[in-house]
Amino acid sequence: MMVRPVHQGCRHKKNPKRRQYAAVSGSGILLLYLLGLGGCASTEPPDMSSYDSDQDQAAIADLYRNQAGAMREKAQAQTTAAARYEALFGLEADLVSGARLLADYYEQTAKEFDRLAEAHASAGSTRPRPRRGR
Repeated sequence: MMVRPVHQGCRHKKNPKRRQYAAVSGSGILLLYLLGLGGCASTEPPDMSSYDSDQDQAAIADLYRNQAGAMREKAQAQTTAAARYEALFGLEADLVSGARLLADYYEQTAKEFDRLAEAHASAGSTRPRPRRGR
């Protein structure tokens, strides 16, 4: 008994490679399209350490503020964990002191990010204004 292909009425039955070739070229076109979109959408990230007026200082300041908020959330989570560990294991447990140290570290990092955000915000607001011709 011979098994026949489902697409008996297909124009390409004499040349099955042609149908396969068409499928490969269709996926190739899709791949090229997706690569093209990715190339158009990619932008260069800002130089976070630059105070140059060519950089978007307000955007850099916002990024630092977001990082500061994330660090504060981590600090709060570690403070909560320290309280739970203290209730479970006592005040002298290593878990308690470790969680408190992490909370302090995250809070100090948040303050540093706040300081950097303010520095970039002020650098963006003190951009030299273009001179008007006389």
